[in-house]
Amino acid sequence: MLSAVLLAIGCIATPASAQFPPATVRAVPARVQEMQRHHRVTGSLRAVARGDVAALEEGRVVEVTVREGASVRKGDVIARGDTRRLEAQKSELQATLQKIEALVAQHQAELRQAKLDLDRHRKLVQSNASTMEEFEHRETAVVVAQAQLESEQRRSGEINSQIELLQIRLDDMTVRAPYNGRIVERHTEPGEWIRAGAPFVTMVSSGQVEAWLEVPERFLHGLVAGDTSEASSLQVDVAELSVNVRGSDRSYPVLSAKRVPDVQARARTFPLVLTLDDANGALTPGMSVDAWIPVGSREPVLTVPKDAVIRSGRTEYVFKATEMDGTVTAVQAPVSVQFETGSLAVIVAENLADGDRVVVEGNERLTSGAPIMVVDSMSTSRRKP
Repeated sequence: MLSAVLLAIGCIATPASAQFPPATVRAVPARVQEMQRHHRVTGSLRAVARGDVAALEEGRVVEVTVREGASVRKGDVIARGDTRRLEAQKSELQATLQKIEALVAQHQAELRQAKLDLDRHRKLVQSNASTMEEFEHRETAVVVAQAQLESEQRRSGEINSQIELLQIRLDDMTVRAPYNGRIVERHTEPGEWIRAGAPFVTMVSSGQVEAWLEVPERFLHGLVAGDTSEASSLQVDVAELSVNVRGSDRSYPVLSAKRVPDVQARARTFPLVLTLDDANGALTPGMSVDAWIPVGSREPVLTVPKDAVIRSGRTEYVFKATEMDGTVTAVQAPVSVQFETGSLAVIVAENLADGDRVVVEGNERLTSGAPIMVVDSMSTSRRKP
């Protein structure tokens, strides 16, 4: 009985660190490095292109092939109009063209015959077998035949031009998507009569999206490269930029950046437009976003990977791997994130210095003082989602 009591007391006195194996984590050293100061700006997403796909010809709507939310590729059919009237006009013109082509062939034959008669009478005049009056009559016949032929050829060209225009109008009755995009609104239904210029649908482009950020005007000169005549020439390395979508932990790399030379009078801000890759269609125009943009001069700062920073409400902290008496423990160290750039967070921390190791993987469920085992790499199952 005494042994059982002593064993129970020993279990109670045993620290938690002895009851559970140390957590496996990956840690990297914090580094002091020279970086350009960044400023956080906010904005929203806009489509690269947005517009109404309109009718070029008026007529009855036969079919609208898409509805709101549908994705379309450039050249896909969006709507079709009734082509019967235009096709009837084209058939009529083609019949007229056939008659004119027959007249052209007739006048070509008449011209050839008139020229043969003229040559024959020229020889007869030279041998005094025909009069000059008859020769002049044959000359006139050639001129008339030539004029008639040219007149019918011009008519043939005019009819061909009218047929080509009708074919263009017929082609325009099939409305196609002008670019890759998504349908956001449908304006008409089959059976309705649509006027030229009236929209079938409204669509926004896909594949890329623009983040329009409002930057305070005091940073204007810090973003303009040497030649200020180029409004879109920026002193920004897009590889260092990323855009964060509000309400999620996802960030998107920037493909290109440009400045719009237009300062808002009230807010005293100017737009900075960052183009993002949206190949998977996860981004939607209108979403709120923010980004850290480089401003000011370069200076030495303390940096850690973004994955090392844990946020809880308004509190920010990292876990520092501290070794004492052969045991490595995770010590919670409060930090203040000054700005972010690329994969790094620039921080201010009282209990963290250059070279101190901070946990970047496996820190989701750590508690301060918990024993840890630091490894060079983590298995897929232990990585952050």
